[in-house]
Amino acid sequence: MDRPMAEGPAAHSGSDMRLNDTPSSHLPATVRRGSFRIASLAAMAWLGLAGSAWSAPPTVASIEALLAATKSEALIAKTGADLERNMRDAVQASLQGRKPSEREQQVIDKMTRESAALIRQELNWSHMRPMMVQIYQSTFTQEEVDGQTAFYRTPVGMAVVEKMPAVMQATMATTQQSMARLMPQLQAIAKKHMAEAQAAGAAAGTPPAGAKP
Repeated sequence: MDRPMAEGPAAHSGSDMRLNDTPSSHLPATVRRGSFRIASLAAMAWLGLAGSAWSAPPTVASIEALLAATKSEALIAKTGADLERNMRDAVQASLQGRKPSEREQQVIDKMTRESAALIRQELNWSHMRPMMVQIYQSTFTQEEVDGQTAFYRTPVGMAVVEKMPAVMQATMATTQQSMARLMPQLQAIAKKHMAEAQAAGAAAGTPPAGAKP
């Protein structure tokens, strides 16, 4: 008579091993708990980084505080005035010291007025402010905006705000002087390559630009 198979832990050990035969099932419980904690911390760290990357842009109020601290409205107004002055200087330079006729002066005055009105319209603070707020929101974080505002409210920051227009003006003047020194060389380079292009066109039987057939 066949005897029934023995039941108990030994009888089910083979099937249990097959059903639960995964790498983690053979690890001690403390190791499994430690691995779970590490995975959880890694997930939390990733979520923290993602949260900072997807953080909300700085508030309009904080950006307006920064613009006030940097006196941006006054800087925009000064920029418009500088552009108008540069435009008038360019007109005078184009005359090369020659006194314009009465009719020419009327045309110059009209052109200057219309150009100045257009500049003031475009560089008006009510027009520039929303644009600057949008640019700051897409460029800086809230922390960066707050940090800049705090800096520009310090004595050193206030000094930077006060002196930066002079720095920009001096930089522009130096750049213009450098370009004036380079202009003869730039003109020589342009003349040289134009001559080469005309020579190449003549060799290929192509008339120079502007030449009549």
